[in-house]
Amino acid sequence: MTGRNSATSSRDGTAAARVELARARVDTATRAARTARIAAAPALRARASRRTRRVRQVMIVSAAAVVVLVVVAGVLAWGIREQRRTQDLQDDVLSSARSAVTVMLSADPADADAYVAALAEVSTGPQRARIDGARAELVAEVAGQRGPSVGQVVSAGLVTDPVSDAVGSGADVLVVADATDPLLLGQAPTRAAGSEVDTTAERITALVTMERTEDGWKIAEARRP
Repeated sequence: MTGRNSATSSRDGTAAARVELARARVDTATRAARTARIAAAPALRARASRRTRRVRQVMIVSAAAVVVLVVVAGVLAWGIREQRRTQDLQDDVLSSARSAVTVMLSADPADADAYVAALAEVSTGPQRARIDGARAELVAEVAGQRGPSVGQVVSAGLVTDPVSDAVGSGADVLVVADATDPLLLGQAPTRAAGSEVDTTAERITALVTMERTEDGWKIAEARRP
């Protein structure tokens, strides 16, 4: 009996020792892992900080790119609007010049008063002053024609661009027209003898100064270049 008890006690002691050894190893591994985590914490924090900075930098760069794109889009849109505004302004000046020159060069002796009134309506500044000052003479001159005089604009182009459509703004326009009696441009009539209607149109060139008024663009000066 005594021998058996001794063997049993020995086995129990060995098992306990193994358990204690295992526990010690677990404790050692746990402490080692904890120590490793503590030692690695600064590096982990530094890596996380670097990652955060990179994310932040990417976000800043992306935001800056968006801002640049918005600014560029705004500048392009503004440029397009300005180009359209400039083109519309130029078209307005040229259209007004064509209409006014056509009125100036088209006269009917049967209604001389209406011609002079229409001429005054498309004129301003010095041109309007000359018309108003010589209205009676102009009516008499047109009424004395043997037949209607006609004028047609062939082409028109800006010599100086209008800077704005504000009242008082000006622009010079070079106009090429066919005219049978360009009296207001200082040309002598070229009517064929015995003809009731002038068919001897002459191609003339006129430099027209257009001025913006409250009623639109009108002729302030018309002269041969």
